[in-house]
Amino acid sequence: MTATLKSWIIAGATIWSMAVLTATYAGYLKSDTAFVASVLGGAISAAGLSVGNKQDPPAKEKGKDSGANDQN
Repeated sequence: MTATLKSWIIAGATIWSMAVLTATYAGYLKSDTAFVASVLGGAISAAGLSVGNKQDPPAKEKGKDSGANDQN
């Protein structure tokens, strides 16, 4: 499969699922939103997009924490 064909398939699945979800929520169509949302999620992940922060949180500096874990 060529990269162009793959891009068209992903774009088509994304546009189709967004259109069906919009029509369902607007009341024009009655369909299973869970299935359509899973198609949308699969198309988005196939495109390489991800949601969320995957970076590590910054490390706390010594001496600047609240001291709740200090043992006296």
